Amino acid sequence: LNYYDELTKKAGLRLTVFSYGRNDSKYQTDNVTVLCMPGWIPLKIPFKVQNLIYCVYALCYYRKHFRTNLLSKTNQFTSANFGILLKIVYGIPLIVRMGFYYSHFKKISLIRRANEFVAFRFSDFILTTSKEAADYIIRSYKVPNSKIVTILNSINLERFKPLKFPKKWDVIVVSRLEGSKNISLVLQVLERIPGKSLIIGKGSLEEMVKNAIYQNAKLTWKGRVDNIDLPKYYNSSKCFMLLSEFEGNPKVLLEAMACGLPCLGTNVPGTRECITHHFNGILVHKDVGSIVNELESLISSEGERERLSLNAVNWVNENCNYFLNIEKEIEIYTRFLKRA
Repeated sequence: LNYYDELTKKAGLRLTVFSYGRNDSKYQTDNVTVLCMPGWIPLKIPFKVQNLIYCVYALCYYRKHFRTNLLSKTNQFTSANFGILLKIVYGIPLIVRMGFYYSHFKKISLIRRANEFVAFRFSDFILTTSKEAADYIIRSYKVPNSKIVTILNSINLERFKPLKFPKKWDVIVVSRLEGSKNISLVLQVLERIPGKSLIIGKGSLEEMVKNAIYQNAKLTWKGRVDNIDLPKYYNSSKCFMLLSEFEGNPKVLLEAMACGLPCLGTNVPGTRECITHHFNGILVHKDVGSIVNELESLISSEGERERLSLNAVNWVNENCNYFLNIEKEIEIYTRFLKRA
């Protein structure tokens, strides 16, 4: 919300947030209007049904807001269908942003493929956080190059930056504790390295992490850490590790790189777009032995860590700068506002 608030202020616009939450009016400011789901929609019915009722209701109830909007934009693809409705009913140009998008490396249903086809062809512009995803959309849905652009996730470099903290941990992992994040592999690797490790995150595999802690005194787990406190933990560690099955444009990796951590990640979509092997990080395959060897080599070589750290910080500054990304988006908005 801070990002969009800053963006619209710089562009001289007001921001309307169509929220699926019920109590988000607290985020309203002089520049930001927040439209919330009404309390009369039953909580007991399935969430998808709640959303369907809300969207139909909102088209009429919030019409005075929609009639004054010059542009609509989704933050994730899941809101694309409502954006299409706004375009049909109120003629509002639509920008579809693809945050986490996995269709380019994972098989999807025919219904999902048809949904993507309609959204991509019907939208006025597409924003992706991944060049691989953009190339897939252009190739698979015959979208012209001029209609799509890649802007990586934005990092607040005033917050996430190298800081002088004592190194309490050799390796830090910040991740949702889910199967797609290869938590079992993470724990196997951390068990075999000699130094201390920290895991930050919550999820369905918390019990697996708790059991590992009982057997490994060198391992520390923190379930939840506020984003504003994360730089302290990154900067108290020597290395960062992310062993996901796949990623979109992983913010935790970008944050760790911005803090100057040498980062090790699996050679998968998303991660390999950020890490260039042995230039600003290390790419690995899902083999415990080789990952342990790479980590141990990195932990023991201060010179190599400093080299990777410098390149990582420079890369994030060039590609993920919060304020530069805002300027890029404003250029896109200006193009459509001129038409409007």
